[in-house]
Amino acid sequence: MRKEFDFSRAVRSEFWKHMPPHDQLARHTKERITIFIDLDILNFFRARAAKRGKPPYQTQINQALREYMEGSGPPDKGGLSDDKIISHLAERIAEYAAAKRKRRRTKKSKA
Repeated sequence: MRKEFDFSRAVRSEFWKHMPPHDQLARHTKERITIFIDLDILNFFRARAAKRGKPPYQTQINQALREYMEGSGPPDKGGLSDDKIISHLAERIAEYAAAKRKRRRTKKSKA
């Protein structure tokens, strides 16, 4: 190899004109992974992909995951700070305690 190269006549490729903006690059980057998917789900997406004019099944699965991701909002950081979860747990604990007291009463009355 030469120690110096002459780039004075070099031309930039047309590929760079079609690149997404830098802040959206992660959305357009694909990564190969191995994943286990239930056979019925895979068959569903493969059947949809077999129809004329439909995208490949991998693209359809990716779109379904993206719709879920964008519709569900960001994940909770605290988890327990959600008032609905806390109130539901309090109700369940109260039901459990009431059932336990009732069982104790029936055991004492039988004895």
